Amino acid sequence: MNNTKQFLAVAAALGLVAGLMACSTVTVSTDYDPAANFSQYKTFTIMPLTQFEKIPLTADRIKAAITQALQAKGLQSASDTADLQIQVFAKLSQETQMTSTGGYGGWGYRGWGGGMSTTTVQNINVGTLVVDLVDAKTNKPVWRGMASDTVDQSSTGQQKQEKLNYAMNKMFATFPPGAAK
Repeated sequence: MNNTKQFLAVAAALGLVAGLMACSTVTVSTDYDPAANFSQYKTFTIMPLTQFEKIPLTADRIKAAITQALQAKGLQSASDTADLQIQVFAKLSQETQMTSTGGYGGWGYRGWGGGMSTTTVQNINVGTLVVDLVDAKTNKPVWRGMASDTVDQSSTGQQKQEKLNYAMNKMFATFPPGAAK
């Protein structure tokens, strides 16, 4: 394969990877109590999302995403007496993002020369959702998941729900801890 074809193949592969990464910016982390017996938990209830009482559409979307992720893991929603109580907290923050383009350099008639580069600075909204699973009998937290991603205010309701579903599925991907994968 000549150098041009190799370059194009590598560039195409990198473009594909970058495109996939751009579609999935959700970062998740989890922690749990290693002494907890997760096989005893069969039911859950989501505690009132008081933080979202003035934005019920968001509360409903969060509840739906958590419910579908936990039901996919075999847990059932219960109205009052459940094995696990789900507590949800959210935080919206702004982060500064800098993007640089250009900046190439190379050998020219007069030796090494640098090119022009442009750096764009912008503030982006980042939302973090924390989901705690609390043993209803002991009132002790047994599992915590956190998901963070950029928040696009122009998303449709369906896009917001799909993004929440994706984040919750990713968060609960290794739940319960120690289960066969």
